[in-house]
Amino acid sequence: MVENRIRPSIYSLALANRAKVAIGLNPEISSSGRVMNSALFAKREGYADPILVSVCDSRPPEIAEEVPLLISECPERFMVNMLKEGVVDAAVRGNLSANTMLSGLRSAFNCNNLYRITLMEIQGRPVMLAPVGIDEGDTIEDLLTFAAKGKEIAELLGMDYRVGVISGGRLEDVGRSPKVDKILSFSISLTQRIREMGLEVENFGIEIERAIKSGASILLAPDGIIGNIIFRSLVLVANIDSFGAYASGLPKVYVDTSRAKVSYFLPIVFASALSCKSKI
Repeated sequence: MVENRIRPSIYSLALANRAKVAIGLNPEISSSGRVMNSALFAKREGYADPILVSVCDSRPPEIAEEVPLLISECPERFMVNMLKEGVVDAAVRGNLSANTMLSGLRSAFNCNNLYRITLMEIQGRPVMLAPVGIDEGDTIEDLLTFAAKGKEIAELLGMDYRVGVISGGRLEDVGRSPKVDKILSFSISLTQRIREMGLEVENFGIEIERAIKSGASILLAPDGIIGNIIFRSLVLVANIDSFGAYASGLPKVYVDTSRAKVSYFLPIVFASALSCKSKI
């Protein structure tokens, strides 16, 4: 059951931390109501102390009474500064602009690669996926870093850690085309390098379904474009629950979200749970 696997670890950590979490709100986007309701629910349930950040105050009275809001002409830049200066323990993008927020984070923290790793709940257990940013994971060194940072998340959340390398064909498909041969060869090299890091790893080829059934705790895609397609297929089409994408390359806790999310509650919980990172 889900309650016996993912929820006690992430949810209990969030309850224990009750972190101060900034969450971005764009009132002109239809998902603004979901952002506000998610913040209110997280507050009432004790998982976090959310602070909304927006260009104006569009809160209904029942939310205004419980969830504070800060106003800025550029909420993305304002949130980045709050995170950098330690005004909040963590930040969640909410439905603000991805480009403005991510470029602001890279500039503020002098970090070219955010190493975003998403956490999903699949078949009653936590499964990470990386890379999920279309501009991330272009080199084998990047993917090795993802594997290492995934282990850090697993340790924070009390998860067993096993890497599942995903590729562009079954391992027996060598010879079907030069493109397939190239991506399979890359996955074999990647798997060997991860094994040399002392991590448990298996190359599942294109068989994501087998990786999940076999208990892989992180699915490592060949690059960010393929990872993003996997994420959209699972979360935005198949409605798999997602806790958002943690920017593991930052010294602070930032969780990226999609504007298409039905709820922002899980990313707020995820951010609050991970906020213990800054206290280590």
